[in-house]
Amino acid sequence: MSVITFVSEDLKETAQTCSISAIATAMAIEHNYKILLFSTEFIDKTLENCFWNPNNRRRGLFANANVMDVSNGLEGLVRTFASNRASGEVIRSYTKPVLKDRLDILQGPKTVDYKEYANISNYFSQIADVANQTYDIVLIDLSKKVPKESKEKILGVSDLVVVNFSQNMASINNFLKLKLNNEFYRKSNVLLMMGRYNPNSKYTNKNVARFLKEKNIPLVVPYNILFSDECSDGRIIDYFLKIQRLDGYDNKDTYFIKQLRETTNSLEYKMQEKKNGLL
Repeated sequence: MSVITFVSEDLKETAQTCSISAIATAMAIEHNYKILLFSTEFIDKTLENCFWNPNNRRRGLFANANVMDVSNGLEGLVRTFASNRASGEVIRSYTKPVLKDRLDILQGPKTVDYKEYANISNYFSQIADVANQTYDIVLIDLSKKVPKESKEKILGVSDLVVVNFSQNMASINNFLKLKLNNEFYRKSNVLLMMGRYNPNSKYTNKNVARFLKEKNIPLVVPYNILFSDECSDGRIIDYFLKIQRLDGYDNKDTYFIKQLRETTNSLEYKMQEKKNGLL
């Protein structure tokens, strides 16, 4: 059982949410893990919208036909923690199922008041810790809007931390400065990942690893236009099922799936290393 947190220190978009959605779906479908995908966003439904489009009710083959309406949202779950009634099964009752018994989503707070959001964020690390007792893997999409103290608590309970950055020199240099100035990002359980990855760029993951003097080559989730469109339409599950049913993939889909599998396999390997005390 592992908590894996995806974080970005870049000011610009790094495709973190689409990347974590792809990884969660691939792990749930191909490895049969029971996964919780935890959104910590404030006034942002990007993660949820990757899986549900209010104008499109068609579901994937494994999904629940009737998506739950969790009216109390994360705020309701936080109240159970505040009253010391929290458990893994209670957390499940506040999630939306994507793939039955494989992938659930815990949506971010519904509040539009940042002060209330900040108070709720104090419970994020506790929620992840308790959920880790019920789910095989808890994947946290850590928002830049989470206050510093709450963010540090989340990173503290994480078995692995995946730092997302863009495939350009400015973003690479930003991480280099972060690594030099913050001891946390030099830890062995901190991994790097590039979303919307283009293998034709001179900033390949291997070149970046050499430049940063990283032992571990950064993970990648390649850019794929069909996957990107399905994210926009709330049909990620449909994309993965469509690819599985094809007798042969076109080159772009072949590469996307191949690299995504390498990324999920690398995460599994690191999870095992952490479990065995090797990280």
